[in-house]
Amino acid sequence: MNWIDYRSARPYNYSRSQIAPFPEKAVLTLNAEESQLLAEMALSVPANPYNTKEQELFIRHAAGIARAFSASSAAFIRRELEHGFGAVLVKGLPVDEDLPETPPVGGSLPVAYKKTFISEAMLVALGVLTGAEPFNFRQEGRGKAPLIDNIVPVQALKSQRGAGGYDNNFPFHCESAWHRKRPDYLILLGVREAPGAYTLVFSVEMFEGTSWLEEAGKIKDWFRLKAPDLYLQMENAGIPMGTARYSFAPPLEKEGDTVRLNINFNGTDCISEEAVQWLSALEDFVEAKTAGTIITSGDALILHNYNTCHTRTGYKPTFNGEDRWFLRGYFKKDLWERRKDGHEHNTDGTAIHDLVNAGWMTPEGTLTMEFSKYVFEPDETRKLDGHLNELAALAFNYTPISGTRIV
Repeated sequence: MNWIDYRSARPYNYSRSQIAPFPEKAVLTLNAEESQLLAEMALSVPANPYNTKEQELFIRHAAGIARAFSASSAAFIRRELEHGFGAVLVKGLPVDEDLPETPPVGGSLPVAYKKTFISEAMLVALGVLTGAEPFNFRQEGRGKAPLIDNIVPVQALKSQRGAGGYDNNFPFHCESAWHRKRPDYLILLGVREAPGAYTLVFSVEMFEGTSWLEEAGKIKDWFRLKAPDLYLQMENAGIPMGTARYSFAPPLEKEGDTVRLNINFNGTDCISEEAVQWLSALEDFVEAKTAGTIITSGDALILHNYNTCHTRTGYKPTFNGEDRWFLRGYFKKDLWERRKDGHEHNTDGTAIHDLVNAGWMTPEGTLTMEFSKYVFEPDETRKLDGHLNELAALAFNYTPISGTRIV
């Protein structure tokens, strides 16, 4: 099969000079009393989210903060995510008052970089309100896999269309759409804003009254989503992917009377030129219907990762310590659900037997904590040779290990 890389066939050329405002119906503004209560609870959390040993304690306390949101706020968030626009902009959240400079690189932070963790607590608490669990991918943070990603401009990544990049408009995408553990929800929480740095959102609501609702039921096998180049580079360097390289979900997928999005205009292969033209028309529609907002300090944008796709505009950082800085968190409802029998790497059961003998899996089919060192220390995986290396690549397809939250 001679697949056509969509982005190569249709180079990106959207100016985004006209951006519609984020819909008011999907904006929730907390009152001062609610915000103050949340701040006091966040300041009392006795854990540091950047200390791996304290992460579970931090999450438990953040879950308690989630219960402190008013019933009306919690109901608004759930209703709008599941049955409305598919995204909610929460404003008026408490913020850390004594902020250090914007870090020079993203990912995790040194344990002592910040004095307080109000923003991190708000991120996790909002995620808990969705009914999902926080997690991250091993490859994020270039292999350091923080529970919470700090996203900042990085000079060396200026032209990258992803975290760290800033000198270009980034195509629309659903977060990690090809991955077996695709997030159900994504949260972007502002620490520092950058004038002109818009986050854009497209919702399935925008298909109402258009022919795209009919198209969603027609397209089946014209496309494949693929892993980002960074993940492939890390795999080649000895860090197994932990999922298949490709997913064959169509960009628009019919589910009952609704449409699900499986979009990544920067990471899709097309089966033919006709498929390229179809996807190009869809991208034109998405770009024309986008809504945007500048995420400021005290804002959190919660995205349903099947009902929306999102992106950012290019912007110009100054690298003076006051540049754009936001937190990113992934949340999934069935995070610890075991893989079903019949995994593509395990057709005869031999590999599972070998994983059990290696001490990496229980007879019931769950990974043991013995394997966790390979999750947290990528260099340990690189030391494995021959059959053990192959087994580790298979084992990563069964992550996360309960309690680790790393896929």
